[in-house]
Amino acid sequence: MEVKVAICCQVLLLGEGICKLLEENDEIHILGVSSTNSEIEELLDRDPDVIVTDIGNCQKIINLLPRENRKNVLLLDDVGRYLDSNDLKLMITDGLGGLLSQNSDSDALKKAIKKINEGELWFDRQTLRQVLSGSTEENLKVHLTRKETQILECICKGLTNKEIAKKMYISEQTVKSHCNHLFKKFGVSSRLKLAVHAPKYFSHEMHVH
Repeated sequence: MEVKVAICCQVLLLGEGICKLLEENDEIHILGVSSTNSEIEELLDRDPDVIVTDIGNCQKIINLLPRENRKNVLLLDDVGRYLDSNDLKLMITDGLGGLLSQNSDSDALKKAIKKINEGELWFDRQTLRQVLSGSTEENLKVHLTRKETQILECICKGLTNKEIAKKMYISEQTVKSHCNHLFKKFGVSSRLKLAVHAPKYFSHEMHVH
């Protein structure tokens, strides 16, 4: 099944370049390239599976989309370029689905689009580390059980529920139950937000993917 992609960039030349990179892929259908507000709204009305955008349009698109669809937004930028870690943290809280470096190649772009269409989030470990280092939530007092702590560690490494269940010799349903408890304790609604807001319980490096 084709992935319907909308490209929304303030710099039209950038949007057209992205379109050229993707249009020869049989698994991707480009709905259009937009740079103005009216064009963006028209594209979003066509119900894209993934929206590729630049920093100039990202927050605008997030605000236009219902919360459940914001996970479909892939931002092309780099922390420290036009985007700082606090801005990114707010966008993640608002539901942003992924961030891809502008230095990435076309294969990475296609992979990110595929993963976001499958419901996954796309943030590399360096970006997450930058967001975590700028977190103001580190002193949040949360009391976890030993099992919850182990699962939190697995989540921060990017493991799926199936992988966690296999690693810990428990059922996926049990993992889901623990995850729901973690979401409630930290006051978040997604795995990535959990990693961003969680206190630094672990001394080793945290990984995503």
